[in-house]
Amino acid sequence: MANYYHEIDKMIYKIVIKTLITDLQGLKLGSKGEVFSFLEVYILRKIGEAGNKKIYELIDEMQLNRGMVSLIIKKLYLKGYVIKKQSEGDKRVYFLNLTDLGKDIVQKSINDQKNLLDFILADISVNEERVILKFLSKINQATFSKQNEG
Repeated sequence: MANYYHEIDKMIYKIVIKTLITDLQGLKLGSKGEVFSFLEVYILRKIGEAGNKKIYELIDEMQLNRGMVSLIIKKLYLKGYVIKKQSEGDKRVYFLNLTDLGKDIVQKSINDQKNLLDFILADISVNEERVILKFLSKINQATFSKQNEG
């Protein structure tokens, strides 16, 4: 364990810092240079996965603050990436769908993610992929358990 401990620690730190900076600067995904936070992209992708998504279902799934999600949905709606449609049966319920512009952003983010992963895994063996997956799974478990403790 101790052989690469410090190097791994430094690399994780660098990745976290670069991720935070990238999120603050925004991801350039729009055709006109529009930038999006990771959370905005995540919300667009969740809406795109389901189509006709109820706002309260999205909030429950994402386990985020209702006000934060509502604020981001409003921003995405006002910029023309999301359509909000009131339920005919229950006027308190709104459904979300992506506009064509929103679908383009989701597709670009998926393509960018695929290209990055293809680059990372290009010269990696299947056994190395397995080790990477195990490592990432442990990070995910550790992060998830820490969030639930607090």
